[in-house]
Amino acid sequence: MNFSKQNILIIEDDIETLEIMIDLFQSDFSNVYTSTNGYEAIEVFKKNTIDVVLCDINIPKLNGLDTINKIREIDYSVPIIIISACSDSETLLKASNCNIQGYILKPIMFEDIQNIKDKIFHHQNYEFMDKNIEINFSTTLDLQNSQIIIEEKIVNLTTKETEFLKLLIKKKGSIVSYERIEQVVWGEDTIMSNTSLRTLVKNIRKKLSSNIIENIPKMGYRINIE
Repeated sequence: MNFSKQNILIIEDDIETLEIMIDLFQSDFSNVYTSTNGYEAIEVFKKNTIDVVLCDINIPKLNGLDTINKIREIDYSVPIIIISACSDSETLLKASNCNIQGYILKPIMFEDIQNIKDKIFHHQNYEFMDKNIEINFSTTLDLQNSQIIIEEKIVNLTTKETEFLKLLIKKKGSIVSYERIEQVVWGEDTIMSNTSLRTLVKNIRKKLSSNIIENIPKMGYRINIE
């Protein structure tokens, strides 16, 4: 369970609690971004590559549930865990409709940390990728098994092709930077050249028989699917 290449956003308006949470998570994640209100949190999420969100409910300017819904409009798959003192049934019901991966009651305890990590890991590695993704009426992606299924014919994907598609689909609708692609797909020990990236994308497009992968010059790539 390694999150060292991932960035986490903590949305919490109580400074003392925020500082505690930073201490609890900064050793596990590459970067810890913070915000003390909902509108600021959305801007931080838009401007940075965020892999995990921890959010309180009672935050100023835009409450936590509305903030989560706004984030879901940008990224439907990022794991979001609520950490809040609210325990009434109405709030819990509303939260359950926000596509969250967990609800932890304050005060956060040391034993909660592993629970949060387990929920994040499960969502990123099993829950999301359990589902096949329909590209069009004849083409389906099965990323759990590194395959493309075209009219019942199976086309195998390489490890890099699979990781590239996973990354773009998890960030569906958003641009994934060249830096992020290199970090996730090539890893820390290998340098990604422009030629190798273009070749990777060319091969995927050929296998998909589709142009759903879009290059945004000087920025990165995104995938255009419903």
